[in-house]
Amino acid sequence: MTTDHHIPDEKQILASFISILPEAILMCDPKGICLVHDLQSQAFLAPGQAETDEPVAMVGRPVASFIDKGLVEHALNDIKERLGRGMSRPISGFILQKKDRVLQTRVVPILTGTGMFGGFVIILTDITQQAQAEKRVERLLTTLSKNARSPMASIRAAVEAMKGYPAMDEERRQQFIDIIYSESLILSDILEQVSQEYGRLLHGKKALKPLQINDLMRTLSRRSHERLGIVCQVTPARAPAGIKAEAYTFIASLLFLLDQLRTETGVDQFSISSRLKNEILYLDLAWQGAGISPDRLHRWESRNITDKGAAGICLKEVLDRHQCAVWAYPAGENDPPFIRIFIPLDDARGAATLEPPTMLPESRPQIRDLELFHHSDQAMALDNRLMTELAYTALIREINQARGVEEIMGKHSQLPRMIHNMLSSGTTVRTITWLITAFSDAILGKLLTFALEALGPAPAPFAFITLGSEGRKEQTLKTDQDNAIIHSGSEKDTAYFLALGEKVCTWLDRAGYDFCRGGIMAKNPKWCQPLSVWKSYFSDWIRAPSPEDLLHTSIFFDLRFAFGDRVLVDSLAAHLLEQLSGWTGFFRNLAENAVYFKPPLGLLGRFHVEKNGPHKKCIDLKMAGTPIVDFARIYSLKYGIPETSTLDRLFRMYENRVLSRQAYNELDQAYSLLIQLRFRAQIQHILVENTTAHNYVNPRHLTPMERQMLKQVLKRVKSAQDRLRVDLIGATDQQMG
Repeated sequence: MTTDHHIPDEKQILASFISILPEAILMCDPKGICLVHDLQSQAFLAPGQAETDEPVAMVGRPVASFIDKGLVEHALNDIKERLGRGMSRPISGFILQKKDRVLQTRVVPILTGTGMFGGFVIILTDITQQAQAEKRVERLLTTLSKNARSPMASIRAAVEAMKGYPAMDEERRQQFIDIIYSESLILSDILEQVSQEYGRLLHGKKALKPLQINDLMRTLSRRSHERLGIVCQVTPARAPAGIKAEAYTFIASLLFLLDQLRTETGVDQFSISSRLKNEILYLDLAWQGAGISPDRLHRWESRNITDKGAAGICLKEVLDRHQCAVWAYPAGENDPPFIRIFIPLDDARGAATLEPPTMLPESRPQIRDLELFHHSDQAMALDNRLMTELAYTALIREINQARGVEEIMGKHSQLPRMIHNMLSSGTTVRTITWLITAFSDAILGKLLTFALEALGPAPAPFAFITLGSEGRKEQTLKTDQDNAIIHSGSEKDTAYFLALGEKVCTWLDRAGYDFCRGGIMAKNPKWCQPLSVWKSYFSDWIRAPSPEDLLHTSIFFDLRFAFGDRVLVDSLAAHLLEQLSGWTGFFRNLAENAVYFKPPLGLLGRFHVEKNGPHKKCIDLKMAGTPIVDFARIYSLKYGIPETSTLDRLFRMYENRVLSRQAYNELDQAYSLLIQLRFRAQIQHILVENTTAHNYVNPRHLTPMERQMLKQVLKRVKSAQDRLRVDLIGATDQQMG
């Protein structure tokens, strides 16, 4: 049995630990040999001797080489003793001092399917600052005790003297009063200094405090009536449940939502209810009347929740701080419209609730290198992926385990922050786009499963395909749907598949994948057809008499199987290759469309930017990269390369000697840079500016090096277009001008 067969199990194991959000992870086999670790644990446990030295390799070495053997043995003996007593969640730990760091260490066992000990994971948390803060608190208390002793003694002596000699003369009494006043000022200054220092210690700590959901709902109901004149009827939660929140800002954000709903709908009576599902608290605000769209709700997120102008805080900041999401739902047959806030449940049980995974097969191979996580059908190496990238696995696992559509909603909103972290840690564009594809495929597959459960079994085999950027595995944060359905049924079966497409596309829109403006979706009758119709579509496109006839169909040549019966897609692909044989006019038409776009760079090396409109002084990075996409697509179709990803197509072109090594490297780097710049710009739009992501960037906002690199990329785009002209059109740029 090959190690590839165990990859899903291994990924789930890693995801289990990553989903617990540890600072650093080190996985060992039962003998204490390091199998997998992240860069953070390596930085903690095995740094170089000097600042310029590389970290010491850890994989394949005993963990006792990096952590005192006695500490590890103590933790493992503690775990084994607890296992022997039948404890289901035996977790041990200790405090570790490594150079100038103080590390809180938790040891979590890995149990096999039969409950046997199969290894362990060490989770490290840097509590150096916490330890330093505790020492500073101790010093503050000492300072307060020592410095306050003298003024307190003086004040006490003066008071006792005044009480002991009530008949003392006025001059003497005034002297004692002056002493009390003077010493009280000194004491006040000491208390003020201690208070300020203690405040600085608390600064930066999370201010989220436990809050019972019933208390929250009652407070919201009372304040909405007092401040807004809105009546809220509360349905108490059946079971006690808590969240963690900054009570003031969180309730203020809910009051803001109620106020916006009243303004939008004219309704001043709402019902508030809650329920728990999979460690998530659903808080619902419902009303009778017209609903609101998710787009409208999304626009509210950028508004301040108070009337303090620029000094206030916007709704999105509150949601992000509390790791919440909000969604608007229309009215159903028997249900009113409502908005739902998804809030993580407060898990006050602490570290003792870390549950060891029980999914290791008895014959699990030992993993000594991340290379074993490489999929045989992937064109890229994942052996150097950072552990931050594997957080995607936890997210995908949550999607795969979802029991209803509602659990899918809000997942897409987690992508910007994760991608930002990956880009910051040096993850390659190729890896990021692959991970986004895996994420999107997981959502699509789960939604299709739910749709089939709702509609019943399909009347005939079918394949759900993705097109465009999703088909090429090149989605960014600004993307819409491009999909279709191929089925082997008759025309009467089309109604079922249209209903399937309608349901899935609508859910995808709610999940963060906007409807295609051009209508290229499976819910469109034109793109939900039997295999025979699809074959006729491609035959007509290949025989199109002019380039204009192919302007809106090129994305169909990037189709990728996503769900269902792959045989249908393979049959269509075979038909496509058969039809392409001998039709040189098709490639000429595609090439003419590809060279029509002019890279936004003038003869003197100046960027050609938008002259007006919302993206004035910007260039469209997506359009700038489109000629490279076209270039890779055209030659891949011409030479029978089956890959759909632009970067994979370029590599296969190099392997087939369609491209030289230099040409391949230049195009690969050019396209990767354009995608990277798009990601960075879109993350800026979403996380910093609280606006909708787009593909435009102002060159002035780039660094000088980035501007120079972008200019070189645009020159390379022009060179690729020149080759298309020479190879397939028969004219150079000068001849055509």
